[in-house]
Amino acid sequence: MKIKIVTWNMAYWSHKNLLSEVWDYFLNEIDAEFYFFQEARQPKKIQDDIEHLVWNEIGGNRPWGSGIYSKKGNLNEELIKTDFKGAFSIANTFIEDKKSTLISLYGLIESSGPTKGYAITNLHKMLSDLTCIFNGHIDGKRSIVLGGDLNASIQLDPTQKNNSHKIFFDRLEDFNLDDCFKLSNKEFPVQTLRHPKSKIKWQNDYFFISKKISKKLLNCEIIDDDRIRKYSDHNPVIITLEI
Repeated sequence: MKIKIVTWNMAYWSHKNLLSEVWDYFLNEIDAEFYFFQEARQPKKIQDDIEHLVWNEIGGNRPWGSGIYSKKGNLNEELIKTDFKGAFSIANTFIEDKKSTLISLYGLIESSGPTKGYAITNLHKMLSDLTCIFNGHIDGKRSIVLGGDLNASIQLDPTQKNNSHKIFFDRLEDFNLDDCFKLSNKEFPVQTLRHPKSKIKWQNDYFFISKKISKKLLNCEIIDDDRIRKYSDHNPVIITLEI
């Protein structure tokens, strides 16, 4: 049985007037069992579908957030102690009768203070908050799929004059989470962000899966067409697992 999971930064803040159109494309043109989304709000047609939707708003000047949706699979939200609700959302589901934990994560950018413009500071804090899940302190070890716009790349380390992004990815590896692009032998960087003021091929969006299921990965790739470029500056990333 093949399972497809997709993640997409939907850029709600800059494309509010396209909300319904973007979601129609996402759900009808991209075939997947689970949809991760960031910088997004849910459309009216699914917002009351509580059995299949987990979504949280970041709040403040960010009236959007991260979530997970499935057309058929039931999702149960898992809450942990954190200051980053909305930057990430957690859902538990069963895939072929096995419990799986899905995490849609957005690298929240600092909006003020001495590290304004940095996401890596918050990303390290989020990993610390998620340690209880990664290390099995809550409900034991489980299969994990983490995906999203992390606003992180080792491409940024030279600019920020440290190795904080490399260390972040090393921490994910230490939690036994494998980079799906690497597992699929994709050459770095895989461009997932088209920045209007930069010609650099930025890779900001990723999937990471538990080592226990890494051998089940068939592919990890981006989706690109004219409509995606109309709706967002990010490309969806989709993985296929043989369960």
